[in-house]
Amino acid sequence: MKTIVMDSANKYLVVALYENQKCLASLQEEGNRKQSEYAIVYLQKLLQENYLKMSDFDEMVITIGPGSYTGVRVALTIAKTLNATMKVKTVSSLKAMAGMKKAISILDARSHKLFLGIYNEGKVIVDDCLINIDEFENYQKQYSDYEIVGDTHLVGIPEKEVDLADHIYALSTLEKEIENVDGLVPRYIKEVEAKKICQ
Repeated sequence: MKTIVMDSANKYLVVALYENQKCLASLQEEGNRKQSEYAIVYLQKLLQENYLKMSDFDEMVITIGPGSYTGVRVALTIAKTLNATMKVKTVSSLKAMAGMKKAISILDARSHKLFLGIYNEGKVIVDDCLINIDEFENYQKQYSDYEIVGDTHLVGIPEKEVDLADHIYALSTLEKEIENVDGLVPRYIKEVEAKKICQ
């Protein structure tokens, strides 16, 4: 089983190739303005370096948001294009940061807000939601034994870079194939919806 992994939803562009649980090649680069320009370029580069072609792959795993409006759509558009030749799975961008850890995952939602999700070994403890940064301390207290991952500098914690490709690939084993890829839309968390989820 050969798998393409791609994350373009937030500040990193991640492109990786896997075969039977082994990473063949991986690129993770910071710079959220590069996704649309470089996603396909990097994918083609990794394929060429490993003497592979798109048709060799069985599935593609992408992050589906929350995240940058444009960024989320980059990997999604590529997945929709390739869906004729391979199956597609999706992973939450917040869950991708957490991986299989026991973690509170946060991402910058701008305007003094955070996207937040809480996980334990890939299982959702608190659904992805949108909160004000001021509310974060309440979650931190309630889940005090959980590691904090993601854009942690926003809450005064030094950031640690994680291997997003490995996280996404591991989490994909818990996900089902998307049946209607054409109907797949990015996961944008609207403020009204988020208030309902986080209450």
